[in-house]
Amino acid sequence: PAIRILGIDPGLRHTGWGIVGIDGNRLTFIACNCIHTNEKATLAERLVTIHDGLSRIVAEFAPDEAAVEA
Repeated sequence: PAIRILGIDPGLRHTGWGIVGIDGNRLTFIACNCIHTNEKATLAERLVTIHDGLSRIVAEFAPDEAAVEA
């Protein structure tokens, strides 16, 4: 069975994400996109937008693991 990994490139204006599948030595693209926040919103509002977006991604793709870019 393939393992799904969620990769996150964090940012307050744009948070990028991608999902890949790994099955043995085979790597498969599943999906990618970006969560955009309103630059005029407060920090708290931006964080809620990012949280909600990532929550939807996790619910939809059910990744087994996640990695966040430093």
